[in-house]
Amino acid sequence: MVSLPAVKTRCLVFDFDGTIADTIEQGMVILNELSSEYGFKPLDKSELATAKDMSARQFISHLEVPRLKVPRILAEGKKRLHSQIGKVAPCQGMVELVKSARAEYEIVGILTSNSQENVDIFLKNHGLEVFDFISTIPKLSGKAKNLKAIMRTFNLVPRETFFVGDEIRDIKAGKKSGIPTAAVTWGFNSEKSLRQAEPTYVVSDTTMLLEILQHAQDED
Repeated sequence: MVSLPAVKTRCLVFDFDGTIADTIEQGMVILNELSSEYGFKPLDKSELATAKDMSARQFISHLEVPRLKVPRILAEGKKRLHSQIGKVAPCQGMVELVKSARAEYEIVGILTSNSQENVDIFLKNHGLEVFDFISTIPKLSGKAKNLKAIMRTFNLVPRETFFVGDEIRDIKAGKKSGIPTAAVTWGFNSEKSLRQAEPTYVVSDTTMLLEILQHAQDED
């Protein structure tokens, strides 16, 4: 039985990678290309299940990524994904869910550490040019700050906002901002690790997510 939000929400914010766009395969390829260039360990496919239980900080430590190089590695990864963005498919059921949510919510946007150019191309490729905003951050951390900025921009309070992501860092950002957060299990982090981070909801499929989002609109 799904526990439903107690108040009506106006603004729906989606993470991009692993939530809307299935970028995990391309991301692994790019990560391993960069490993030899920047001096960190590659990620073997046999390690992926273990990696899914890790936070972003733990993952960086596991691969022995030099911390001072993280911003450069992230920037280079975005550039390389640009050449492959045409190969990236939507996560199953997300095209339909986003379009349904667009009809229900006053404000719908994306918050991502990917580049706006990559997101724009993906949305155009899949007929998803329906968002009011795309908010990008240049590093892996800092989503809470952007969520608060989004609320200020649209004159929202936390209970009028809802965040959907696939990683532990998304859950932490939602909590820090006071925003209800749904963690989807089809992205990077495992269901086990998501539950341990205690989001408002853990969502295993788009039918369940759509039910939660629709009921959020029914409540006053």
